[in-house]
Amino acid sequence: MRVSEYDIFVQDTDQFSHLAVSERQEIAIYGLASEIGSVASAIKKKLLKEDGTSTWNTPNAEIREELGDVMWYCFALARAANTTKPINIFIHDIENLKAELAAGDSRSEQIRGVIGPENHQAFLYAAKSFRRRTRDMSFQDYQSIAYLTARTKERVLVEVCIAVLYQLSAELFRVLLPDIERQLNKSLKDRSFNDILGEVAWHLAALASIYGLDLDEVAQLNIEKVSYRRNKSHPVIKHDLQFPNDQQFPRKFEVVFVTVGNGKARMYFEGRRLGDQLTDNAYNDDGYRFHDVMHLANIAHLGWSPVIRGLMGRKRKSDPMIDEVEDGARAKIVEEAVIKAIHSEGERLAAPNYTLTGEPIRLFSNRDDISFKFLKFIQSLVIGLEVSKNRFWERENAIVEGYEAYHRLRLEGRGTVVLDLDGRSLKYHPHVFIPLAGRVVGFGTACVKKTDTDSHFIPGDEGSDPQRLNAKRRAVLASLGFGAPTMDELSSVSIIERADGEISVRVTGPVRDAMLDKKIMAFRATALELDDHWICNALALSDE
Repeated sequence: MRVSEYDIFVQDTDQFSHLAVSERQEIAIYGLASEIGSVASAIKKKLLKEDGTSTWNTPNAEIREELGDVMWYCFALARAANTTKPINIFIHDIENLKAELAAGDSRSEQIRGVIGPENHQAFLYAAKSFRRRTRDMSFQDYQSIAYLTARTKERVLVEVCIAVLYQLSAELFRVLLPDIERQLNKSLKDRSFNDILGEVAWHLAALASIYGLDLDEVAQLNIEKVSYRRNKSHPVIKHDLQFPNDQQFPRKFEVVFVTVGNGKARMYFEGRRLGDQLTDNAYNDDGYRFHDVMHLANIAHLGWSPVIRGLMGRKRKSDPMIDEVEDGARAKIVEEAVIKAIHSEGERLAAPNYTLTGEPIRLFSNRDDISFKFLKFIQSLVIGLEVSKNRFWERENAIVEGYEAYHRLRLEGRGTVVLDLDGRSLKYHPHVFIPLAGRVVGFGTACVKKTDTDSHFIPGDEGSDPQRLNAKRRAVLASLGFGAPTMDELSSVSIIERADGEISVRVTGPVRDAMLDKKIMAFRATALELDDHWICNALALSDE
């Protein structure tokens, strides 16, 4: 792994590169300190045998991963701290080591004595050609040279590395202190970012060497890990592409959510109910009845939802093994568990912002709240299923867009969710058009003169002729039993027309209660222009 390639990768995947230098430095310092703590935690498990093994110096995936994360933040901070002239922290550290060994003081003499003349000479020989390999330098080039200057070995060096890394974190944090605090707290001296980062890099290399790890491999694994969340060039995964059309998810489709009573809702797909009636299954009205929108978000961004695949009758029965494993009961349980875990995490993150306004809290309003650790946890739940091939950034997008639609559904109580699998998107709009072939439960008619003074625009209306919309509004109200509506009742109904004559009706207050009482899901309305009048008939439809 070339150091120059990794440096470019860090630059490309740094989502904060557009911020001011001071902000970038602060974020990188906190990130680096946090990851140093994670390295210490991973190594502590080995030293104290908490991982169930008896050998302290056997590396595992966690140590490899955490070392890579520290390296990423080292490079990010080096970028933020050297905006005018980029610095190679490996070269910088080797130069500092050369100067330290060449000094004529007692400290330098002591270090030379500890590392021994053989390692001292080997280091000086290797360091002569080190700078000339800048463009093609690998992590291993630095690791092998730096380790020649190690003053202790084995477990003692591991413990030294952990202690010094924590101290280096504290040095970095001094930059964030106000002047008065730096003056009063002088147990740590002020040093340049580059000197500190060079030492961090040395101790990472030492830890990798003790655990028999190649820093090139650690850097490559870090690239793969970060790419799962940051690199969005990964092509769309269509898990059902090789199956017949009737066993595939439609590539573009809509699902309508409608409230049918207190705490009750339904989904509709192509004019028919999709699944059973939805409830919160909770003591309080927490809106979880709309959580199925997260199944739809899984489809839009992951191409995966055994729950919705079953409801749509699109199980992949042509392959019995896929039908059983990927589309069967166990996979459905896993998906429900994943969504519940995500929902619980969203509520946990939103809890500090809770207010008594009565309005639902927006979950996952900040994409950055979704931690890598949490995405890894979700990934652990789906190991062995096809969705494990999807990248973390796809899961992250599913969470963000899904909960945006979820929040809107909670506020509105109804709406349409539009999915585009090829475009990896899920969008919400409040209009509801259900081509329902249901039972007529109400009929209304209205006649409105084109010059009526009460033919005014109602907020939420969309149409070219306010008198025609007024006629439809009155006909809809008549189908609900409001034969002579008041202005308040008229204002509680808004109508959106489509070119094909379909209408979406949104209602509030007593009109909404009447609609729920009759279990009305949709309306049909026709308007006839006759001389100076609009004549409209409206049918109220239920599927019960």
